[in-house]
Amino acid sequence: MKSHVDERFELVSIVFRLAGAEEYVNNQVKNYAADIDAYFAPYKNHPLIRYVKEIRERDEVAFNAVSGITFQLEIKSNHIGLNPQTDKQAFLQSEPRWKEETMNQFIKLLDKFYRETKFKTFYNRHQDLYAATEKRFDEMLQTIHEEWFQSFFGEPFGNPAIYVSLCNGPSNYGFNTDRKDGSSDYGIIIGCSSVDEESIPYFILSYDKDNKPVYSTEMIRVIIHEFSHHFSNPMVIKYEQEMIAAAEKMFPYVSERLAKYAYGYANSILIEGLNSLFVNIYFRENNVPNAYNISNDEDRGFVWMRRAIRFMNNFYENRVLYPHIADFMPQLVSFINASGNQIEKIMDEYNHSFPYVVNVYPRINTTVSADVKEIRVDFSHPMINCYGFSATKQGSYIMPERRKGYLDKNNTVIILKSGESHEGAFSVCSWSEDKKTLIIPVELEKGKNYGLLLPAKYYQSSETFQMKDDFEILFKTEE
Repeated sequence: MKSHVDERFELVSIVFRLAGAEEYVNNQVKNYAADIDAYFAPYKNHPLIRYVKEIRERDEVAFNAVSGITFQLEIKSNHIGLNPQTDKQAFLQSEPRWKEETMNQFIKLLDKFYRETKFKTFYNRHQDLYAATEKRFDEMLQTIHEEWFQSFFGEPFGNPAIYVSLCNGPSNYGFNTDRKDGSSDYGIIIGCSSVDEESIPYFILSYDKDNKPVYSTEMIRVIIHEFSHHFSNPMVIKYEQEMIAAAEKMFPYVSERLAKYAYGYANSILIEGLNSLFVNIYFRENNVPNAYNISNDEDRGFVWMRRAIRFMNNFYENRVLYPHIADFMPQLVSFINASGNQIEKIMDEYNHSFPYVVNVYPRINTTVSADVKEIRVDFSHPMINCYGFSATKQGSYIMPERRKGYLDKNNTVIILKSGESHEGAFSVCSWSEDKKTLIIPVELEKGKNYGLLLPAKYYQSSETFQMKDDFEILFKTEE
């Protein structure tokens, strides 16, 4: 797989940036954004920019409607036009935000803008930046298991077009088009959100002990998500009418969550939700940790995701009956319909899944002996074996000194007694056997105000639900 920073996508994304489209106004690639604004400043009132503002307001031409039309274009002999192989009517039918008249006028003005701004000159000036971005992105692409798509969907992965856009920021889209010869092309466009000190996009999260790059699971998830849409959309649309009533039952309960991600319709629960389910399955099959993604999906409004992943065990237990996911779709249709009927129970289950502190010793705002050696925090749910602390927001309180320990030859933590020292000692905490109590060994002094903040982001249940709110521990010691 090879990626490309494509002239068409940079052109159209820049046009929508100049028109003030919020999804294209981003400055993650700082130096590049500055170059855009400087070079195109004289053209901010170009007829094309005014027209884009008009159709965006009137016809909601935004987000993936922009990338969709861009994929249909070609640049040839210093002119922009519709690719002669594009089935125009099929495209217009699949993308109702574009009308034939507005599409034709947009392309006409875009062609004029391209030549008047000498866009090719701007594009050629940034070839080194584009090449460096492509190289880094291609290295990440080699970690993707493209054979999975054939195994899961029963269709060949094919040769999708893969574009990287330096103007898209966090936005990513998939697209496909029907050609006049009956063939169909598909592809993805991925935005750039992280850059290095030289303002060049990068996609590495960290390095392992062998100094090999570890790529962002979230970025890989985005790529799989967009690839997967090519296979999942036709299948989900086939069954949409059988599920839409259930989606409409669920929609009022999760509409605010969905709206944050520009999912404004009930059928997003089907198109986006089921596609996200399949992406989670990709991570599970390929042994990539996906718990964070499941929590993220639930937060986006697909509150049935954890149930759905459990239900997918039946697909794997009966793979002889269901060679590919299309064979299992009638069962998923029934699952969605049942979820629609049970949405109040699902929401109640979801809302009670977030862990919270139920007990603390010493109790909040009490006075205790300085001989107390442990702070104990009881949680409502079994927790993941991690923790973190911050200073309290109360200025007159200090953080208690945590007692130290070391690992013996059996990797058992040995807590040091007061006044003892040991090479390699570190601050220690531990969890009870049932993982519901955090034990914090401390050294306290007389007559002090002690405070400790448990930031919510550090505390997750074993089901990967995060605490909703920070928790503050305040107490005093006797004189």
